[in-house]
Amino acid sequence: MMRLATPRPHAGAYRPALAGIDLGIAGILAVAVLGGYAGFALRLARGRYMEFYNLAFDFDPPRYVGLLALAEYERGNVKHPLVLLLRPLAWPLLEAGFDAKAASGLVMAGFGAATVAVVFLFLRRLAVARAPAVALAALFAVSGCQMFTAIIPEAYGPAAFGIACVWLLAAWRLEDLRRGRVLRFAVAVFSYGITTTNLMQPLLAEALAWLRNKGLTGRGLRGVVGPLLRYGIVVAVLCAGLTAIVWFDVLRGFLADPVAVAKEVYWQRTKGDRVGLVDVVLRLAGYGVVSPEFSIVRLPEGIAMLDFRAPRFGPLAAAASVLWHLFWLAGAAAMLLRPATRWIGAGLAAALVLNIVFHLDFQYRGSLYLYAAHTHFLVFALGAGLAPALRPGSTAARLYLAAVVLLVGLVGAVNFDRVRGFTAAFDTVEVDCQAPCTEPSR
Repeated sequence: MMRLATPRPHAGAYRPALAGIDLGIAGILAVAVLGGYAGFALRLARGRYMEFYNLAFDFDPPRYVGLLALAEYERGNVKHPLVLLLRPLAWPLLEAGFDAKAASGLVMAGFGAATVAVVFLFLRRLAVARAPAVALAALFAVSGCQMFTAIIPEAYGPAAFGIACVWLLAAWRLEDLRRGRVLRFAVAVFSYGITTTNLMQPLLAEALAWLRNKGLTGRGLRGVVGPLLRYGIVVAVLCAGLTAIVWFDVLRGFLADPVAVAKEVYWQRTKGDRVGLVDVVLRLAGYGVVSPEFSIVRLPEGIAMLDFRAPRFGPLAAAASVLWHLFWLAGAAAMLLRPATRWIGAGLAAALVLNIVFHLDFQYRGSLYLYAAHTHFLVFALGAGLAPALRPGSTAARLYLAAVVLLVGLVGAVNFDRVRGFTAAFDTVEVDCQAPCTEPSR
C-alpha cells in the first residue's frame, strides 16, 4: 500500500532553528523593557486617567481596572468574550500591596514586555541575525502603539501579544506542519477571547501554512480543505465551550428570549461618523511607530479627549516618521519579493489589508487609533522584511544595523516624550460628569 511522504521543511526557508541563547536574549529583552513600561504604568496609575472613559483614544480603562482587580466588575462584552480569564494575573500584584489601578497597569506592562520577546523570536525564526534582531526588537519596544498599549488597562495590549504569537507560530508551521499542532488551537482561542474579530488572523495563518505545504502531500486542494475544516470545527467548539462557561447566565437568557439578546448584541455595533480610506490607513498603519502630536476631540459629554487624528509632527518627529516609512515600505517589498519570506509576507500583508477594509466600516465616531494594536505587529513585521536577506558581517548588514539604531534613537526620543507627557496629563481632570462619566456604546 502506497504511503504518503511525510512533509519535510523547505530548504533555505526560515532558519536557523532557535537556540537556547535566543530564548535567553528574549527573556533579557522582556525584563529590560518591563522596567520602563512598569514605570510609565505606575506613573499613569497615580493620576485619574484610569477612572474615566474616553479621556484618550476612546479607551475604557475603568472597565478593565474593574475586570482585572476590583471586587465589582464586568465580564467584557460580545467583542471581548473571554477577557475575564485574565483576572488571575492581577491577584499576585494585589496581594503584594498594589492598588487596583497599579496592578492593572502592571499586567499590561507584562503583556507588553512579553510581546517584545515574541517579536525577537519571530525575527530569529525568519533568519535575522542576532544583532539586528535585538535592534529591531528595541525599535518595536519604543514604537508608539506598543508603548501606549503596554501601560493602559484595555484589551489591546493582550490582543497585540496574541497577534505576535499567531505569526511566530505561523513562521514555524509554514516550514513544517508538524510543528505547533497544539499551540495553533491555543493562540486561536486566545485571539478570539480577547477580541473576536482577531480570530481572522490565526485562521488565515493556518490556511497559509496548509496551502504552502499541500504540494508535499500530493493531494492538492483536497489535502487542504479537510484539515482546515477540522481545525475550524475544533476551534469553534473550544471557543463556544469557554464562552458558555463565562457567559452561562447570558446564554440561558438568550435561550429564554433570543430576540432581546440579539438586539442587545446589535446595539453594541460601533456608531458615529466614519472617515475614509486615507484616514484609516494613517491611523492604523501610519501612527503606530512614530506618534504625532495629540489632537483634542470635544465629546458631547464634556470630555476633551486626546487622540491621534492628524499628521502633526515637529521637526524631530517628522524626520523619524519619514525615515520609518521609507524603512518599512522597503522592508515590505523585500519580504514579498524574496522567495524565502514571500509566504509569511503575503500572510502579513493580507491580514493588514483585511483589517484596513474592515475598519472602513467598523469605526467608533472617528476614533481609529484604538484599533491600531490589531495592525501594529503586521506593519512592523513587514517593515523588518529586508533583514532576513542580509548576509551577517556584510557592508549592507552593517549599514542596515546602523539605520535601525538611528531609528531606535529618533523614534524613542519622540515617543518617550509623548508617553511621559501623557502619564502626567491626568493628575487632575476637569470634567463636568461623575466618573467614569459615560457608558461607551462601542
